[in-house]
Amino acid sequence: MTGNHIEPVLAIEQSSFSSPWGKPAFFSELACAHSRNYVLPGSTLPDVNVQGIVAYTCMRVVLDEIHLMKIAVAPACRRLGIAYRFLRDCLNLTARQEIRSAFLEVRSSNIAGLCLYRKLGFETIGNRPGYYPDSGEAAIIMKKTFYRRKP
Repeated sequence: MTGNHIEPVLAIEQSSFSSPWGKPAFFSELACAHSRNYVLPGSTLPDVNVQGIVAYTCMRVVLDEIHLMKIAVAPACRRLGIAYRFLRDCLNLTARQEIRSAFLEVRSSNIAGLCLYRKLGFETIGNRPGYYPDSGEAAIIMKKTFYRRKP
């Protein structure tokens, strides 16, 4: 992700979250040396006839872990398996960079998100009551461990 991607990313963000990030939050992520931010252009997907950015993710590296902060897919491209393929590829890329595990928080009501993360190998490890200030909803904490083959 670069600064040129912010406007289309903001459009997806605003249609995806009840408390969306604003432009300064995304520019802050781009400026952070520990951030790993990716976009998925529609032109890279042979089965999708959409131009421009169709998905994005923001992740943050902390030592040998990565924290998934955001992932969203454009409304017109949802329910096509794009989030699964995109996040799988992003996680595989980070796993090659000496990352041992990934963490995330997801709203307890986000059934689609919970299913996606479980399909990708995340396991529930905890709960944060009242985590989301807009609703007071709990967050489910999930973790995925990247297993390495021994040489």
